[in-house]
Amino acid sequence: MASFLIRRLIALIPVMLIVLVIVFSLVRIIPGDPATTLLGPGATQQQIEALRTQLNLNEPVVLQFYHYVMGLLTGNFGYSLKTGQPVAVEILNRLPATIELSVLATILAIVVGIPIGVLSATRPNSLFDHLTRVISLLGVSMPAFLLALVLQLVFANYLGWLPVSGRLSPYLQIQSVTGFVILDGLLTGNLPGAVDALQHLLLPTAVLAAFLAATLGRFVRNTMLDVMGEDFIRTAKAKGLRRRDVVLTHGLRNSLLPAVTVIGLKFAEMLGGAILTETIFAWPGIGRYMFEAIKNRDYPVIQGTTLVFALLFVLTSILVDVLYSILDPRVRRKMG
Repeated sequence: MASFLIRRLIALIPVMLIVLVIVFSLVRIIPGDPATTLLGPGATQQQIEALRTQLNLNEPVVLQFYHYVMGLLTGNFGYSLKTGQPVAVEILNRLPATIELSVLATILAIVVGIPIGVLSATRPNSLFDHLTRVISLLGVSMPAFLLALVLQLVFANYLGWLPVSGRLSPYLQIQSVTGFVILDGLLTGNLPGAVDALQHLLLPTAVLAAFLAATLGRFVRNTMLDVMGEDFIRTAKAKGLRRRDVVLTHGLRNSLLPAVTVIGLKFAEMLGGAILTETIFAWPGIGRYMFEAIKNRDYPVIQGTTLVFALLFVLTSILVDVLYSILDPRVRRKMG
């Protein structure tokens, strides 16, 4: 296992270098000039050229890339062209919000999706099975922005049960300890703040969890139907094992192996692909940070957030491999 992890971590280096080259090249293909965007349409050409010189945008692209890579080696992601703040600091300040949202959405999807898949597989072609398949198809097909707007309209505007956006009400403050507002509220004894943070988290969590829960439900159902037809399942039934033990111990455990891959990949997509959800709900995560950077042609922020997304995705894939080895001893022997 140790040698496997070392090999995978070493393989990170060329992957991140390729991502760095691609991102650095693509952001400079984005139409528009960051200096013009920052100064506005009323800026003179002299002002634009002065700002481009100040931001080193007049240097050759190769020289800009060299300076950027040298900065990365020292942990310097550059400075935001919009705010002038270090990109690394702003990413670290926003990363807990994205992780909090993604983790809770993944937990919710697992709690909802896997049981639905198991129940559908144990009752094939029943009314419950048909109903959950229709709901799962709807969850997979519905665009995230449409579901977000519907939930905001129903639960925030019409019913008034939940806040429409943000991470915390403006009249509340929570002392930052870990960066995760719910946990910080509990650690500091600020129960009203923790409850308010949870209320703000419910709608964006539901939007992110809907697609994964629907995917997991369909995936676990189909996988379990295949597993339940295997010889070892018939042998377990012939031995007189209870149906519950056959389904959960033998059927579900063997169905979870491919499901772990789906969960891992979708979790990584949430970390790097929650841009739309964070923007709609004004969630102060790195997805919304990247969206604002794209609008402002903020090269250092776009590069920094993309590199973080790529790193999180690769690390998540390594974690999935480790979980595979824990669930399946055959995989663990191959890794060793």
